Amino acid sequence: MEAFLRSGRRILVLAGALVVLAAQAGTSSPAQKIETQKGVVIVRNPVNPVPRPGGPSRLRLVEELTIGKEEKTDGYLFAGLRSIGVDDKENIWALDWTDIKVRIFDKTGKLVNTFGKKGQGPKEMENPSRMVITPDGNAAILDLNKIALYAPDGRCLKELSTAKTHPARLRVDRKGFFYLDAFDLRQKKTLSISRFDPDLKPLVKIAEFAEPFQFGTMNAMITLLYFNLTKADNLVWMSTSKYELHIVDPQGKSLKTVIKDYRPVKITAADRARILKDRFAGIGNSLKIEFPDAYYPTDFFLIDDEDRLYARTYEDDGKGGLWHDVFDAEGRCFTRFSLPKDEMAFVIKKNKLYALIVENAEGIPLIKRYAMIWE
Repeated sequence: MEAFLRSGRRILVLAGALVVLAAQAGTSSPAQKIETQKGVVIVRNPVNPVPRPGGPSRLRLVEELTIGKEEKTDGYLFAGLRSIGVDDKENIWALDWTDIKVRIFDKTGKLVNTFGKKGQGPKEMENPSRMVITPDGNAAILDLNKIALYAPDGRCLKELSTAKTHPARLRVDRKGFFYLDAFDLRQKKTLSISRFDPDLKPLVKIAEFAEPFQFGTMNAMITLLYFNLTKADNLVWMSTSKYELHIVDPQGKSLKTVIKDYRPVKITAADRARILKDRFAGIGNSLKIEFPDAYYPTDFFLIDDEDRLYARTYEDDGKGGLWHDVFDAEGRCFTRFSLPKDEMAFVIKKNKLYALIVENAEGIPLIKRYAMIWE
């Protein structure tokens, strides 16, 4: 009998080894599916990440820098952080939309420059809402009715009117072309992304989808449109209402769609009360707020300099953080990691993650940088 049990255990071990080898064989796990439909690659991911054979299966974050907490000298404390960016020299740019300032820190966290002046005139900023670092190392700042380009020394290089477009977000490619979003409140009621030349002349509509909208009523889960550029200047975009990432070329031709199954996160009564207080306080009874049963699948997404994709979900990690799904450049979800709920991953570059904290527990805006350890 003992010999039989030992033989049975050997069989079970061998069977387990065969299962592992089978999971590692081939180019994709049976749980993932990659196909082509009408010339477009479709990558379907299951709920759980599937580690790549021979690749990392875990991402560990190690905090290595915090900016805004130590009162070193005037200029290190933020009044209201809105955007952060990182250039190729690893300088950290911070847009303070309360102080109407841009601060630049070197990679050690030392303040090296500050510029910005409140006003409505040339080379002044009235209500800066977004900032991205362009491939040539300058900053493109979205202000009220204009986009302004600034050099690291604070020189205003160019100003372009957005009075006809009113974008909420922007990106700039390696040729200096702009990508801007728009929301059409007319009959179409659509969210869209268009491509513009360096002088902001419209060229082509890249993406568009309908967003149901009814005056007097608002979905508490407001659909947002996020988009980023790959190393080859292809556009990746997603609507937060669907777990689908769309990759298109500069002319808007569909190249790939990345789809992921997910676990819906129910919106509780406590969640409703908090959302009403945080987002809709003071609107009175003029607007009816409607809640779906569950949160949208994603909150936003980022792309790093290796074309990996990172999507923040509403799934709680049980420790006060939210799970972020990580996809490789092919669109296959291979791991996930979590960040505290008050930390928003804003830039991922050279295996460093830069997070923006609107307010920490002490009510202080901060920037954090993490080293990314792939295991």
